[in-house]
Amino acid sequence: MNIEIANRLIELRKKNGLSQEELASRLGLSRQAVSKWERAESSPDTDNLICLAKLYGVSLDELLNTDQSVEEIRTEVLEKEEERKQSETDSGKRTASEEERKRSRSFSLAESISTGVLYLVALIVYLLVSSFHADQWGKLWVIFVFPPVVTSLISCIRVRRVTEFLYPVLAAFVFLAVGMYTGVWHPTWIVFLTIPVFYMICEPIDRAAAQRRSEPVDTDEDADEDEDEDDEKES
Repeated sequence: MNIEIANRLIELRKKNGLSQEELASRLGLSRQAVSKWERAESSPDTDNLICLAKLYGVSLDELLNTDQSVEEIRTEVLEKEEERKQSETDSGKRTASEEERKRSRSFSLAESISTGVLYLVALIVYLLVSSFHADQWGKLWVIFVFPPVVTSLISCIRVRRVTEFLYPVLAAFVFLAVGMYTGVWHPTWIVFLTIPVFYMICEPIDRAAAQRRSEPVDTDEDADEDEDEDDEKES
């Protein structure tokens, strides 16, 4: 609906001594619907236009008469449709962003809790086992290296990057645990050579995943337009 008709609706409503609430009540609508008509944000459907014409004692021609040309009306409709789509897109982005923040907060909380719990469990295990096996005091401390490895898995999921996983710490944990409890320090040190291999494999995976998340998804309309363009080129 254009501004000219919207202003006419306001004038007719006021001329008949009706408020937006009273008009909405007579039409069985919400006040917001009437307000959108009068702000030219939406248009009454056919039934409501007939009701308005009868209520105000005017014809539909008088109600909808405008000096705008067909091209001007069409341009205005297209602009409003574009604004509506942009508004929906912005709203979708805000919703997605809010969901992402909630997700991030949930994972951060889970990460903090799991870190505290794992260190507490590690401390309890360390004290209990060492109390019954005095020879383990100097070896069992290696279990304190393991909690950050586990919590890095949560961080890895939260930020959606495989390289966030603390693989070097895991490699150190494996090296120390095997070396201390079996005495096989060599060739266990080879585990450190797998660290650059881990990043060589996972970094491209992270980049590909990030690009895939940022790429726009083709819609059916876009696909149809591409097909039409191909047909025109062929012809």
